[in-house]
Amino acid sequence: MAPRPSSGELWGLHLMPPRILVDCCLPNGMLVSLECLREAPLTSIKQQLFTEARKYPLYHLLQEESCYIFVGVTQEAEREEFYDETRRLCDLRLFHPILKVIEPLGNREEKILNREIGFAIGMPICEFEQVKDPEVQDFRRSILSVCREAMEEREGGGAHTQALYVYPPNVESAPELPQHIYCKLDKGRLIVTIWVIVSPSNSKQKYTLKISHDSLPEQLIAEAIRKKTRSFVLCAQYFRGCITMGPLSSVCPCLYHHGSFVFCPQYVRGCITMGRLPHLMLVSKDSLYSQLPGSGFVAPSYSRRTPQPSPCPGGGDPSTPRSLWAFNTLLRVRLLCATYVNVNIRDIDKIYVRTGIYHGGEPLCDNVNTQRVPCSNPRWNEWLSYDIYLTDLPRSARLCLSICSVKGRKGAKEEHCPLAWGNVNLFDYKDTLVCGKVALSLWPVPHGLEDLLNPIGVAGSNPNKETPCVELEFSWFNQVVLFPDEQQIEEHANWTISRELGYNYCLGLSSRLACDSSVSVADGEQLRSLCSRDPLYELSEQEKDFLWRHRHYCVNIPESLPKLLLSVKWNSRDEWSQMYCLLRDWPLMQPESALELLDCNFPDPMVREFALRCLVQGLTDDKLSQYLLQLVQVLKYEMYLDNPLARFLIKKALTNQRIGHFFFWHLKSEMHNKTVSRRFGLLLEAFCRACGMYLKHLNRQVEAMDKLVNLTDTLKQEKKDETQKTQMKFLVEHMSRPDYMEALQGFVSPLNPVHQLGNLRLEECRIMSSAKRPLWLNWDNPDIMSELLFTNNEVIFKNGDDLRQDMLTLQIIKIMENIWQNQGLDLRMLPYGCLSIGDCVGLIEVVKNSYTIMQIQCKGGLKGALQFNSNTLHHWIKDKNRGEAYDRAIDLFTRSCAGYCVATFILGIGDRHNSNIMVKENGQLFHIDFGHFLDHKKKKFGYKRERVPFVLTQDFLIVISKGVQECTKTKEFERFQEMCYKAYLAIRQHASLFINLFSLLLGCGMPELQSFDDIAYLRKTLALEKSQQEALEYFTKQMNDAHHGGWTTKMDWIFHTIRHMPNEH
Repeated sequence: MAPRPSSGELWGLHLMPPRILVDCCLPNGMLVSLECLREAPLTSIKQQLFTEARKYPLYHLLQEESCYIFVGVTQEAEREEFYDETRRLCDLRLFHPILKVIEPLGNREEKILNREIGFAIGMPICEFEQVKDPEVQDFRRSILSVCREAMEEREGGGAHTQALYVYPPNVESAPELPQHIYCKLDKGRLIVTIWVIVSPSNSKQKYTLKISHDSLPEQLIAEAIRKKTRSFVLCAQYFRGCITMGPLSSVCPCLYHHGSFVFCPQYVRGCITMGRLPHLMLVSKDSLYSQLPGSGFVAPSYSRRTPQPSPCPGGGDPSTPRSLWAFNTLLRVRLLCATYVNVNIRDIDKIYVRTGIYHGGEPLCDNVNTQRVPCSNPRWNEWLSYDIYLTDLPRSARLCLSICSVKGRKGAKEEHCPLAWGNVNLFDYKDTLVCGKVALSLWPVPHGLEDLLNPIGVAGSNPNKETPCVELEFSWFNQVVLFPDEQQIEEHANWTISRELGYNYCLGLSSRLACDSSVSVADGEQLRSLCSRDPLYELSEQEKDFLWRHRHYCVNIPESLPKLLLSVKWNSRDEWSQMYCLLRDWPLMQPESALELLDCNFPDPMVREFALRCLVQGLTDDKLSQYLLQLVQVLKYEMYLDNPLARFLIKKALTNQRIGHFFFWHLKSEMHNKTVSRRFGLLLEAFCRACGMYLKHLNRQVEAMDKLVNLTDTLKQEKKDETQKTQMKFLVEHMSRPDYMEALQGFVSPLNPVHQLGNLRLEECRIMSSAKRPLWLNWDNPDIMSELLFTNNEVIFKNGDDLRQDMLTLQIIKIMENIWQNQGLDLRMLPYGCLSIGDCVGLIEVVKNSYTIMQIQCKGGLKGALQFNSNTLHHWIKDKNRGEAYDRAIDLFTRSCAGYCVATFILGIGDRHNSNIMVKENGQLFHIDFGHFLDHKKKKFGYKRERVPFVLTQDFLIVISKGVQECTKTKEFERFQEMCYKAYLAIRQHASLFINLFSLLLGCGMPELQSFDDIAYLRKTLALEKSQQEALEYFTKQMNDAHHGGWTTKMDWIFHTIRHMPNEH
């Protein structure tokens, strides 16, 4: 089901030869061979073919050429009809250069749309049609209702709501201005520059306006028109078109401010913070609405098919289902045999299957192993019994198993190693208990798996049928067995509660019997203390008993829910049935706290549905954008394809185009991963069917990225031994070809959907010196007001590096900056754009007017390059910022340095050499290249190369102290320290949020984020076991170690400079 890796323009070739022989099969039986240009469009090939066909027999049997289309076999081994005849030969991704001419049949429009969706996803839509799993087909039909609902919402208000979809308001989650920003205003008022385009000459005119910071856009528009109507020779009709809810555009492409939001969007806040004048453009409603793309939704043909009744498990009668609670027997599973177990019989003595019943990562009973058998004959035919009754199985119970090998010599300890793993949900998506025979194709063991089982891994079969496969048999029943409904669960919970009350009065023996809903002062304080602990805190059994006893009081502390859920004994229906009843009336939590309920520890569908209610109620679109990376990843922990989280994300993506853009790329980037390709592919299909004309923009981006992948693959593999000059000649020649120029110009930037990439500045593109041969690419900015923002757009394209860790680190830094801003700390972080778009493929924003510390030091001559002169950086900043700009530059350097010191320390960012710390000409410092975090630092001969908690060298301290050599004795250094202390404590107050954000990504397979043990590093750096004063003392010590040990960093930088100085750009 996963898309196949691209083989380039033709099977086995990254790039087609300039001319190629194409065999064309005509409907009259003739085979015509044509020599075609690789970039020839199908229209020209068809004309050439029919001209040549006149020379062959039976030409008179052919109709007009417009009656035919080409069909070919693609590299996915799929037959594809090519309706779009503007496509070039090199872009068809043929398996072999053979084309057949046919008369088209069926629904032409639906076939074209399916082809476009398949191209965007990276796999043919017909593969979904071929899947026999009824859950897949039911999901494809049911998710269309969400698509229709989203379409109605965005089109229900006519052009206005359509504009809100295409140009969603870019507003802050917290509408109130932080005090440090408000102080920069003149009594709450700010000056803005208003631009208008005067037709018919299209000349630009501007004027300034002083407004209140809490004005609505419509008030600002009315004020602008009232004040300046007579100043310009503009017709009254133009202004009438603007004033009635007319939009304002930031002088930044596609950022419109309309509706009833307080007018102080992110763009304006950023201008106030940086002391710049905001520039806004007045745009006519009619001109904006006329540019809105159409967004029709056509229901696919499969939505009109009658669902086929799925076969009844175990052959029972579906009309007379029985409740699971009617069967008071132990759970049993029969292991029959295994196939495709490929092991070296010389190294492995025997194999066996390890099994367990799990709820998330928690075992519900003891694990059970089969007998050990020889590798050559993996047959067991053995019934395994588990110490749990069917009646006690929770909704999210799953069978986890792995084929394990045993290796051990006489007298030596045995070595047990997992060979392949798999999981089976014990209840299907229709609440039916699995029964009968099941063939489970297993998954390869992931890197870093420490246990023999992988309970938080994906459930279901590996689509690759050549992997090891285990044949199982669950107990057979004569009827369909269903999980109990809500009424049964509530009745049992009430019966259990009344029984416990009797025990309370008569015996009072159990440590887990419920207490009253009121508690003593001491117990109340203990409860609040437990509930305030971070998500990684491990509750003791006594603490779990204490929480469960006071479960009714916990309802008064909504944020106690995760801890209470971890205290439930999920192998007892007496407890989880009561928890369900409590959950039904539980008060909503803050969305940041509810995120914890979506990680792998909370698999229960009812719990996850509650978490979604909290997000729907409290998560703004701005916050959703912040956490979208995690929310997409935790789809992997959902038990079924159709779930509240998937529906929530699809609807948000279809009602906010900015969210939809990144939703698409976060899903698309994981499509190479077979464990999620089916789930993510189905979500992408639904999104692409309903996103309207934006699908064409997405396909333009996908086409451009595919071109760059083919080009860089060729550079890395076929041209790797060539000189830099030869490689650059190859790059320029290929990017100058018509198909490349067409694909790589005039499309929306995947990095930022508000940026349009114009003409490619080919002479300014280059191949960078690192091993993966990244491309430095440069485009014109086609926006009419580009001179006020930026005239060009530079991006680094990487093929071969996993950018997910960089993307996560930059996201966390952005969230840290938001926290600091809201607390009045302006630390001027620079979380530049970074986006993973595929398997080790991604894009990085180039920050303008910035240089690495190494580049700056090399400008200071040999002494600067070899770290003998620590004043080089200060001299460079002073040279770039004369007069009053110098003080602003030092202030900016100090603030940004404080922010990055705290952020890199907390996150354990490693490999901090002078080529991945940069400074802008205005003095702003920032870090790049986050390939190592959570203290996974590089080692030399087994020792960590970096011996300081974070980078704070003498170079930085001299800048902070404005050139004074005795840096640590200056008031500037004291101010810097104070900033660091405040920043550290601010993040410590939000420790749970950051732990949750990392925890939600445990399933994504990052090499340095494999387990909760990795995330525990955050508990250490944030000193969560200490009081606030003790934590501050701990950080102060780390800070002292950083600047006292700065000489060790300088030594590392010397060696780095010697190695890389010739290659530094």
